[in-house]
Amino acid sequence: MEEPLQEPGGSLLRDPRDERMPWNPSGGPAAALVGVPWDWSAAGVPGARLAPQRIRGYLRSLRPHAPGLGSGFPCGILDLGDVRVAPGDLVLTSRRIVEAARRAYASGVVAVFLGGDHSITRWTLEPLLEGGGEASILVLDAHYDMRSVSEGLTSGSWLWDLAQAHGGRLRIAVVGVADYSNPPYLAGRARDLGALIVPRIQLLGGLEPALEAVDKLAEQGGEAYISIDMDHLDQAYAPGVNSPTPLGMSPVESLQVLLYAAEKLKPRGLDVVEVTPTVDVGDSTSRLAARLVAYTLHKACEARLGG
Repeated sequence: MEEPLQEPGGSLLRDPRDERMPWNPSGGPAAALVGVPWDWSAAGVPGARLAPQRIRGYLRSLRPHAPGLGSGFPCGILDLGDVRVAPGDLVLTSRRIVEAARRAYASGVVAVFLGGDHSITRWTLEPLLEGGGEASILVLDAHYDMRSVSEGLTSGSWLWDLAQAHGGRLRIAVVGVADYSNPPYLAGRARDLGALIVPRIQLLGGLEPALEAVDKLAEQGGEAYISIDMDHLDQAYAPGVNSPTPLGMSPVESLQVLLYAAEKLKPRGLDVVEVTPTVDVGDSTSRLAARLVAYTLHKACEARLGG
């Protein structure tokens, strides 16, 4: 009698040649992936801690064939697992995130981090700045994330905290900042830091302002990092976030910026954050996050491997 059972979650499609993303390859170049299920800094809707596993599943289900980019996926994906989050303990958890990030940078051509709320980037970028190193970060976000709060935690302060900790060794560009969504004092902080800010409305006539910001980051050298906060996208495309954005960027606009940046900056690391599966609609935000990561990682690996 033939075996009636298969592994849990197995595909119903009986195509033995149906390849999926090269997960945990035994050899060859690979990107190192780490999940960071932390959302204790989210002041609004909790649930981003559930996103790493959701995004990982959709990323893993993709096929490596990318005819639009002219090649198959250029590297494997080495899954290092999830950071051991200590619920409510920011000090212990942040220390573990930094150590996990060090391992990811040491293990992969590119380090990929699946958040979690945006505060994780404060720690996943840290190893690139250790020992006096310099780095550039491109952030796609509807917010400046340069707040200071009188008490408690917020994912809206990580970029300010990171810049204060490392002085002028961090160059910053934020693309997609929304109108009517940020306190006015944050624009002054951004100017003081010399950050390149591209408001979403400046992109209505074309993407040139965003691409010029990428060019300026590239000219300054140092290691590069790309952070994709899913709330920079219009709420019609990304409803499953802590802070939905009406009239945000479209996925096509974001994809063009990300592909250009990945090729130009040759990023050492990238992340996707602020997906909240508990309020998502049909997993559309998680699916989109996985696809944006795949495209960005494809170009980043090609750039770092020399094509």
